[in-house]
Amino acid sequence: MTFRIATEIGPRLKTDRPRRPRRPRELRARLEDADHLRLIRALPCLISGHTPAGQAAHIRYANAQFGKAITGIGVKPDDKWTVPLCAWEHTESSGAQHRFGEETWWIERGIDPLQVASNLYACSLALRAMRTDEGTIIQALTHIIQNARAARPSVESEDPR
Repeated sequence: MTFRIATEIGPRLKTDRPRRPRRPRELRARLEDADHLRLIRALPCLISGHTPAGQAAHIRYANAQFGKAITGIGVKPDDKWTVPLCAWEHTESSGAQHRFGEETWWIERGIDPLQVASNLYACSLALRAMRTDEGTIIQALTHIIQNARAARPSVESEDPR
């Protein structure tokens, strides 16, 4: 403190900091794909198998293998990182996806949601680009869900229905 008084150097203010350039809006924006989300909601639930799942669950945790970046609180991941879940498995049950550590939740169910989401988005994007009818796209995406469900170890769902 004495040094500042003696040399007349004042405290550093926040406004004195150099401004960092902001990333361009197109680099900050998340990938939104309403058509893909609509297709995801029409698929069977990845956990319970109920059709239609009704909800597109965004996978929030990061993974370098898939190039999935960290998403902070209040920041939704890109729509390509979604899988179909019924409301019970997504948000309603005491053991729902958003009530625990998400990565552990998926490990306990024996499913790699990033692999499934990646496969769903690649298939959805390719078939929509070829202007394939929606029924055929849903069949192809349902096949991906069925394969993922069949490959997991048998785990009972908490769904009381």
